[in-house]
Amino acid sequence: MAPLPLLLHLLLRRGRLCRVTIPADALLEGPRGRHLCLAVAHRLHQPVWRTWLQAARQPSSTELRSALVAALGEVDPAPLSTWADPVSFTGAVGDSVDRAMYWQPPDEQDVIAAEPAIVHALRPVAAAIARAPGAQWWTTPLDADAQRYVSLHGTAAAAEPPDTTSAARKLSGWRGTTVADDERARLERPADPAAPYGGAWWSAPADSGLPRTTRALPDGVAAEMLWEEDSLGQEAATVWSTRVRSGARIFEVTGPAAWLDLVRRYPLDVTWGRRHEWYQVTGRDGRWLVPDWQAVSQDFEAVHLTVLGYLRTATRALHVDAETATMLAGWSPDGAFWLTDAFELANPIPETWVKVDGFGTAEAAWRRTSGDA
Repeated sequence: MAPLPLLLHLLLRRGRLCRVTIPADALLEGPRGRHLCLAVAHRLHQPVWRTWLQAARQPSSTELRSALVAALGEVDPAPLSTWADPVSFTGAVGDSVDRAMYWQPPDEQDVIAAEPAIVHALRPVAAAIARAPGAQWWTTPLDADAQRYVSLHGTAAAAEPPDTTSAARKLSGWRGTTVADDERARLERPADPAAPYGGAWWSAPADSGLPRTTRALPDGVAAEMLWEEDSLGQEAATVWSTRVRSGARIFEVTGPAAWLDLVRRYPLDVTWGRRHEWYQVTGRDGRWLVPDWQAVSQDFEAVHLTVLGYLRTATRALHVDAETATMLAGWSPDGAFWLTDAFELANPIPETWVKVDGFGTAEAAWRRTSGDA
């Protein structure tokens, strides 16, 4: 195995990147994890990409599915043991994030990835990813010492600095708007869940104005610059380092069980406001819940989604009980939404970055143009 980068050694020693065993099956239980595994497989063996696309374009073809299974059988996962840097998998995770869609039927690539024969063929790759040193940080909680607030924008547009002082007002506005939208949808939208009607599709408080942070990776790039659902492809980023208040209570979403626990403890019914969009994704018609973020803020300063939590949980219907379900949507890996005014800027002068390569968030490469190196 190649030696770990010095920074990774230091983080492991300090306990900020602890080695927690990742179950291989955890990478195959949800659409985002399966997509990641296929994205890694095609990086190891190029024919996987071609056969995956062909099978996705003709999902009823048993011959094309068999060709994909055969290509996966030719993958040698051994090189993954040398993927030691924490940024080793960022492009493959970015591929998965870019294909997360909550406003249309399941992505064809995700449909093929869920075929039992494909899942079985992916198990050696999933097991190798789970053991890879560069993936071990995916289980780690919020890194309070490395949080960054990112404003993504066009090269000719101005950045939006974080508002760190009005979380309670934003949450009150979010809840009022969400409840009113659900009631309006109940009265005005079509009864048929399959009707082509668009609306809100996220369960994260993405439309609240609450600040969101992610950690800075060893190369200085914040995770949000690499992974953003429904990315607009912005080519510039302004990045502020932040300081988290001592004793801040953080709820960690590590997988489906944690997300369900959050929803059960703080339920908010959004059935009518989400039913058309989420029916497209899941084919399910029934009651839908999301966390009541205003209620969550009474007990937690922030909610953080681990990378593994994202790969296991996003883009799938999760049953709260026999009558009710929920879905994690609109939340990128390693993202933390701040529900109280529990962090401040550590340095009022931000860094500025420009994207020099990549489409969407997959395989994005950034260059710092100002700020501390």
